[in-house]
Amino acid sequence: EEGQAPFAAILGCADSRAPLEKVFDALPGDIFVLRNAGNTCTHAEGSMVGSLEFATGKLGSRLILVLGHTSCGAINGATQTYLSKKDGDTSVSSALEGLLRDLMEVAEIAASEDDSTDFDTLSKRAVKTNVFHTMEFLLKYSKTIRDLVSSGQVDLQGGIYNLETGQVDFLGQHPDQEFLFGSKLELPPSMFKQDNTTFVRTTESSAISPFEALKILEEGNKRFVLGAPKIAATQDMRKALVDKGQAPHAAIVGCSDSRAPIETVFDAMPGDLFVLRNAGNTCTHAEGSIVGSLEFCVGKLGSRLILVMGHTACGAINGATATYLADKTAVTRAEPTCALEGLLFGLTKVAQD
Repeated sequence: EEGQAPFAAILGCADSRAPLEKVFDALPGDIFVLRNAGNTCTHAEGSMVGSLEFATGKLGSRLILVLGHTSCGAINGATQTYLSKKDGDTSVSSALEGLLRDLMEVAEIAASEDDSTDFDTLSKRAVKTNVFHTMEFLLKYSKTIRDLVSSGQVDLQGGIYNLETGQVDFLGQHPDQEFLFGSKLELPPSMFKQDNTTFVRTTESSAISPFEALKILEEGNKRFVLGAPKIAATQDMRKALVDKGQAPHAAIVGCSDSRAPIETVFDAMPGDLFVLRNAGNTCTHAEGSIVGSLEFCVGKLGSRLILVMGHTACGAINGATATYLADKTAVTRAEPTCALEGLLFGLTKVAQD
């Protein structure tokens, strides 16, 4: 008659050995319970996130607990799937296999912590990794939960229930919680609704100022760092770019280094960026090509921002620096014997400066 007011919301596993109300000796009305195999948002984004937003926003729950447990069948399966994938087996023939395949990311993350490939060691570590992975998802993809947690109105905690002892090991907050507060995403990826032609820039798009263009790049890079990219381009988007032409909001001169993919780093869609790349992100020995291309971009395509972007551990700059240091100690300067040596000689001025 008076409705519910649970003091906590718990996202736990569906495992019959981990009945949450029993584990916490809770009365009806005490806890708002969400359960699925693996206590995860994987393949349940909208349901889990939306339900927790309801519990914290409408019911007044002030604690969210993500609770894993020892000997978790879902995590064991995901770990086995990860180990099988390393052997080349990536086939999926059921919804369960699809769930385990997408859950294997937590096993992969757990494996990256050391070189162990022992199944028992890896699956045990993956249980904890999975708890933090779910917590990360909630903070990354729900503005409602993120705002409540960052303001101190709600606390987001993790824990692991030991099936053998019955004890819960409380893990505390996510170690990267402060960083995750910087997410600008409001919805889980599966809940984005979009007109397939409105998320690409064409000649029919309105002009973007240099300030707006830089802001778009900054926000895209945040999504890249957070591991939360946009939905991939569709056939309709690509067709719109062909039919209506391009209108990139920025031109970027970057390095050819395979570790610095420009569109990926800025989470850019086709049509967003006019990209020029060479070893060393330089005009050296490429003056006409780079300058002419940029003049075309700002003059004909209407871009209002040019960004020159280097990167750490640049091979071209390292080579130019080594060439400069060798040239300083040489009695006579050697003539370049190939185009690469000529490029490095041309870049030595940056090392000198």
